[in-house]
Amino acid sequence: MKIVLNKIVFAALSLFALSSCMKDKVKGAGDAGTTIVKMMNPGSKVLAFDAVSTPQTAMLVDIRRDANSEASLNSSTSVTVTLDQAIMDTYNEDNGTAFEFLPAEFFTTDPGMAGNSFNLTFGPGEFAKPIKFTLKDATQLDFSKQYALPLTITTVDAGGKVSDSKSSMVIVLVKNTWDGAYEVTGTMKDEAADLGGVFPMNYHLITSGAVTVDGFDPDYWVDYFIPIMSGADVSGYGGYSPVFEFDPATNKIVKVTNIYGQPAANGRYASLDPSGVNAYDPATKTIKVKFFMHQPASIPAAPHIRVKFDWTMKRTGDR
Repeated sequence: MKIVLNKIVFAALSLFALSSCMKDKVKGAGDAGTTIVKMMNPGSKVLAFDAVSTPQTAMLVDIRRDANSEASLNSSTSVTVTLDQAIMDTYNEDNGTAFEFLPAEFFTTDPGMAGNSFNLTFGPGEFAKPIKFTLKDATQLDFSKQYALPLTITTVDAGGKVSDSKSSMVIVLVKNTWDGAYEVTGTMKDEAADLGGVFPMNYHLITSGAVTVDGFDPDYWVDYFIPIMSGADVSGYGGYSPVFEFDPATNKIVKVTNIYGQPAANGRYASLDPSGVNAYDPATKTIKVKFFMHQPASIPAAPHIRVKFDWTMKRTGDR
């Protein structure tokens, strides 16, 4: 079975020790070549924050100078890093996403921005210029939107060259209470086929709104998908993956829908089984939920319930 699903690919966030002045000399700096300015860990990365009102800080990007000589290292180099609409447009087109610039009123940086750019100066002996990012109040963001800060090294002064490793799509994500990595145990009953669940399994709940999380398989399909067993093989239901909606006052699950539509193109849709506990317990960090996959083509009689899921999801940490 080959199933192609749209997805947001999140790169792992690596945090480095921050320093405004790193003066260790580059080993083996000679007299040949050109001073290269590059971005550490280019590509896409995620800054994931808790949904709290207090400021939270992380590294936005880390700009490095590879000096070609001791003399170059002991001189100054000016660099410009700029917000890059083209990087965001390409990422959205390639991944089927709708990221937009994080509005400036929601964050501060160190050093600060001048318009849409950072103007950095490597002083004598400096080879690293980290840019720190502080989200002022995560609860003020619109959870229905996708935010990012796409950055590119655009200029370096005479004697320097911009590396091919020059751009980063920095995704700013706010996690709600239920976001995280979980271990799922329980049962699954398919009324139309001899299929079974994969238990225990690792499963991620990914923030998609203030009170919603999307189910995500991090191991088998690495996509918005529920892995299942077909004999000895791992398979899955195409066009079906649950979105759980919570009541923040009670931590009860009030709705389950299908991320691919209600119904999806193949007719599958989701609903909550009201006979379940259907709630998150903050004390044990455990979610108990029962939900259905409906498919009229397989089960013609209303309410068309094909699969019954009865899950216990125990939080194991951050995803």
